[in-house]
Amino acid sequence: MYNLKFQEVVGFLLGQESHEERLGICYPPLDVYECSNELCIEVEIPGVNQEEVCVEVVGRTLVISGMKRDTLANKGVRYIRMERGFGRFRRELDIPGIFDLEKVEARFSDGILIIRITRSDDKAKLIKRITIE
Repeated sequence: MYNLKFQEVVGFLLGQESHEERLGICYPPLDVYECSNELCIEVEIPGVNQEEVCVEVVGRTLVISGMKRDTLANKGVRYIRMERGFGRFRRELDIPGIFDLEKVEARFSDGILIIRITRSDDKAKLIKRITIE
């Protein structure tokens, strides 16, 4: 009984539109790893329709946003325990300059959004000599 009340209070305080951090946990969870020729980002968003997800590049920032809908909302149910989150989400990742943001691919499979960013072919950008005055 007290646990349910606590969850209701936390839900009220965080609100349904809370997206970046829920009780210290970033949502949705993601992994970022580098291969020899690309940067890979895997975002875990089970229960989200592909049409509800948006991937954008803003400057050197990759923005992943979307909506996870509660399929039981407005169906007359009362949750006894609710551990899954619903609502809008948004993650922003600064992408290092060694990756070409003109060459980004994204695909969605089994609740995992997989984004691949090709390493830049322009090696001249990697080293820039600064003149000391």
